[in-house]
Amino acid sequence: MLKRILFFLIVTTSAQLAQPVESLNSSEIKIALQRLNTLGTVLYIAAHPDDENTAFLAYFNYAEHLRAGYLSLTRGDGGQNLIGDEQGDLLGVIRTQELLQARNIDGAEQFFSRAVDFGYSR
Repeated sequence: MLKRILFFLIVTTSAQLAQPVESLNSSEIKIALQRLNTLGTVLYIAAHPDDENTAFLAYFNYAEHLRAGYLSLTRGDGGQNLIGDEQGDLLGVIRTQELLQARNIDGAEQFFSRAVDFGYSR
């Protein structure tokens, strides 16, 4: 009997700890409720991280209550860097982080393909 009680406590405790606690403010709750009445998805696709249109994504996410996403075909690791000396993979990491921060602002989801950015060509 004691083994069953211990097993039950372990299972229920681990299940509760596995669920992230998400606290929403009143405006986030209102948006979530409005989304229940809307069905649709918008996917914005572009070749490089700096090609996204944040206003477009924010409009469809917040105003139209659609699930919005941005697919960047590359991570921008073949591009130019005018403000630092990071190139290649390091530049790709920086641009990836910039995209993720932008999605925190416009509320869209971020997706990447596995395409390789081979750099600037003429």
